[in-house]
This record gives sequence, C-alpha cells and structure tokens, in this order.
Amino acid sequence: MARTTPASSSDKLEVSVPTAWHELTEPQLLFILRQLAEGIPPDRVEVYAFLRFAGLGVVRTEGDRLIVRKGGKLCPLSRRDVVLGAMALDFIHEPPPIPQRPERWRGVQAVDAELHGVPFGEYLQIENYMQRYLQQPDDRLLFPMARLLYPGLTREAQPKVFRYLIIHWLTGLKMLFARLYPDLYRPAPAEDGMPDLREVMLAQIRALTAGDVTKEHGVLNVDTWTALAELNAKAREAKELERIYKK
Repeated sequence: MARTTPASSSDKLEVSVPTAWHELTEPQLLFILRQLAEGIPPDRVEVYAFLRFAGLGVVRTEGDRLIVRKGGKLCPLSRRDVVLGAMALDFIHEPPPIPQRPERWRGVQAVDAELHGVPFGEYLQIENYMQRYLQQPDDRLLFPMARLLYPGLTREAQPKVFRYLIIHWLTGLKMLFARLYPDLYRPAPAEDGMPDLREVMLAQIRALTAGDVTKEHGVLNVDTWTALAELNAKAREAKELERIYKK
C-alpha cells in the first residue's frame, strides 16, 4: 500500500492506497471495473479511485486547489498532489497477474477463483467461450461462460460491469496459468493466426487419454489443475524430444 503525503498541506496529510491488483478489496475492485465499464478513461479512473480509496471527499475547488475532507478535517490539495497520488494506481493499465472476482454475484457463489476443484471438461468449455469472445465479442457467449463460473446463475439482464468482471477474472487466470505451465502456454507465432479451437481441445483430450476413448469421461472430470500439470509435462517432454532430434 502506498503512502502519499500531499505537498500543499501544512499538516502533511498522509493516506494509503493500493499499488497492485492483488491489494484491492472486493469493493475496490468492483469500483474500478464499474468506472472502466462506463467508458471512463483509465487515467481518470486512477484519480477517482485515489480519492475514494484514500477517503478524500472533494468539498470544493479553489482555482488550482481542491479542498478535501479527510475524516472531520478539511485539507487543501493541489491538482498536482492528486495526480501524483493517483500514480500509485498505474497498475490499472496492466492486465491482472492473478484471477480476481467477487465471491458472490446476484446471490450465487462463484467457483474457486483459480478453478481448483473445477472439472477439466468445464475448463475447456470456459476456455472455448473465452477465445471465441476475444475473437468476436458477443454477449451471447458471455452468459454460458459466466454460468460455468457462477453455477446456478440465471439468465437475466446484467449490468455493464459484469462483462468486465468476467473478462478480468479469466485474464488473470490465464496470466497465472501461463506462469505455472509455461510449456503448455507458449505464445504462438504471430503468423500462425488463431488456432482451430476444437482441434486444440481434442488434441488436449487425446494427450491425456493416450488415444483411449474409454478414458475420455474420466479425463473430462479430473481436476483442472491435475489435467493442466500433466499436459504441461507432456508439452515439456515433446519440446525436449524436438530439441534432441534437431541436433
């Protein structure tokens, strides 16, 4: 948490704000995502979030100064002070390195943020919906994907922030998996274009079943982390064999 001391305050007002995605509380995360969902530029979101998270209420402006309330005390801040303080929230411009989401949405409990305990077959469905959504954003793909993440969620109108919430969660998840399973999630060469998602999915299932279709049901119901760890090991072995054969 960053501590910020506005220079224009003779009393050296000190405030603390988050400096990374993982430091956000659930209400703070939703506040940022709601602002972004409304189309507010990230730089402005930083300022709004800084004032809110620091507990500073703007009372009035006086030229180039803001008079803010902190607790029961009024303090003058220059606009430069606010901008410098808001720079602690520059992480808003970066993708989240970990998966984050509200524990509950519309009264429905979410699955584990990192998908521990989620069957591999459901992860494949989520990944398929996500890749299709990224290729061509369509909210008709959003609900079936969201229902896998919030089992029991009913089809009803969702606020704008819900789209950001789901994409934010899955972006952080993919960032985490890319670090944990680097051989499986190697970046594809730019010239390769978008892979055939069905073929990718079937190839992963074949790798885990060794081509034995009688094992498919078991593979699709194994824990996602177990399946990904095995696929990463197989990808690492294949890469090592490829390196040996090229010698």
